[in-house]
Amino acid sequence: MLSATHHGKHVKNILIILTQNDQSQLNVNESISALLLFASFNLSISVLFRDAALSLLQMPAQPTTPLQHFLKSGSKMVQSFEFYDIENLYILTKDQAHPLVKSSTHNLMTTQLDRAFIQQFDHIITW
Repeated sequence: MLSATHHGKHVKNILIILTQNDQSQLNVNESISALLLFASFNLSISVLFRDAALSLLQMPAQPTTPLQHFLKSGSKMVQSFEFYDIENLYILTKDQAHPLVKSSTHNLMTTQLDRAFIQQFDHIITW
């Protein structure tokens, strides 16, 4: 496996596993904000969407409450991943037929959360 380097230094490969949806909005926003911050430090970020976080793959809905005007939706933040060069977006193979996945416009790769997959990464963070 080739590892990415930046100015001669090994770039850390980090897998972030998102498990929450927009209903747990503050947690999701904090997690995605941290993820974007990591990406801005030349870390190689991959994201695995699972469980309730599959809902983040949807196009953002319009705000339904006044509070939501102040909170960025998690799914809107996911739309901005491409600007941070976060291109490795994964779902579990078992979720590929899920309606939220089928209607997603993101370029998703399927994986098994097994040892071979996990060993590609220097760090794994679950939120």
